[in-house]
Amino acid sequence: MENALGITPEHNADIASSEVCGTCHTVHLPVMQEGETIGHTYEQTTYPEWAFSAYRTGDTPDGPLPHGKGARAESCQSCHMPSEAEDGTPYRSKIASIQEHSNFPEAEHSLGSEDIDLEERDHYARHTLVGLNVFLVKMAQQFPDILGIRTVDPMLVGMGVDPLLRTEQAMLDLASNETAEIAVDRVDSSADKLTAHVSLTNKVGHKFPSGVGFRRAFVDFRVLDDQGNTLWASGRTNGAGVLVDQSGAPIEGEYWWSKDCSARIRPEERLHQPHYETIARQDRAQIYQELVSTPPDDASAASCGKNSEPAGQLTTSFLSICSTVKDNRLLPHGFLPDEQRSDIAKALGAGDDLAEDVAPTAIGDDPDYSQGGGDRWSTRCLWPTCRRAPSRRRSRRRSITRRRRPSICRIACARPRARIATAWASWPGTSISTEPRPRTGSWRSSPAAPLPCRSKLRLSLRSRRV
Repeated sequence: MENALGITPEHNADIASSEVCGTCHTVHLPVMQEGETIGHTYEQTTYPEWAFSAYRTGDTPDGPLPHGKGARAESCQSCHMPSEAEDGTPYRSKIASIQEHSNFPEAEHSLGSEDIDLEERDHYARHTLVGLNVFLVKMAQQFPDILGIRTVDPMLVGMGVDPLLRTEQAMLDLASNETAEIAVDRVDSSADKLTAHVSLTNKVGHKFPSGVGFRRAFVDFRVLDDQGNTLWASGRTNGAGVLVDQSGAPIEGEYWWSKDCSARIRPEERLHQPHYETIARQDRAQIYQELVSTPPDDASAASCGKNSEPAGQLTTSFLSICSTVKDNRLLPHGFLPDEQRSDIAKALGAGDDLAEDVAPTAIGDDPDYSQGGGDRWSTRCLWPTCRRAPSRRRSRRRSITRRRRPSICRIACARPRARIATAWASWPGTSISTEPRPRTGSWRSSPAAPLPCRSKLRLSLRSRRV
């Protein structure tokens, strides 16, 4: 760096602090209407979500924060820039890939090995730093020349790994292993219905999903027959990734515009899927997301804010966030109450509005959002709906007598190519094993008795693009 740029690097321990990440992952923007600024709001709060959770370290380069470190204290870097392998072996690496006597051909006037050969260093951290925007990476893979993105490391050429493919795989690995867990805690069956009790656990140190508001996660619950055919589903998608009901029609709130994009669909109603504690219909889905609305026509500064009543239209514009319509994203473990969040916000140089903006919205009386860490809810399927339709080749009477409860009930939360977790749960009387299955990262139950039904869960992310 000294020879090439004339800059002498200096070590500063602040580079390892979470506050370095917070400078970009706390986004405070104006609320605009007709070219005028009518207020300000927090568009992204990933860093404060961490600072208000059990993962907070309790200190900053400027000094300690109120209420100390959390029970799960861990910096941003320890998750996103790990310095150890899964087995605990510390990473060691050279600081850069440059021309060395050990790996490049000799040149007449090159410096000696003592000047250019690098030694492996301790305290090395992986610099993958990925989020979960596979869609953007796929665009980069298709149009690297147009976007000006390298597909080959100039120093490694054909010996290296395509960085875009490596980035995509890192995102999928992160989604599969490090984001959330989903499980069927209990399956109840009666004469007329099947009820599955689902739980999700947030494994990250901030909300899940976090960052820009058009990210979302949803649960796809399916009841299958013994041939794998879907009998009942909540949260199924079509080929374009649109959430649809049993007839293939988009569920309410999935489209904001008419098919020809000529007009919004009932914009004053701000159609969306609310937060559910029980789902019993196929045109409903559990979606974890943040939805915001524009300022009303006669808006003022008092019209906007976390606790303001939504009066405008749903929007994805970063400069039009006036009110929060819904925010049921999974909270991190140990999410602090209002007063303690306010104390930390003020120590960070912000105000009470930061403590308010990170709070969930429109989750009713759901107790899972008091201290965070996950969510529990149930889905209910009536047996007449879950049973197989009668075969046309059989008489109606014979078909009815041959109907039976489905042998497999699958629960899934899906985004293509990015399965986060998979679990098998059995009927009462069976035990759950956490032994991973080879190459799948899934878990299967260990039956203590013959199973009349099994429930499979799969969780993943999908981003809304409007």
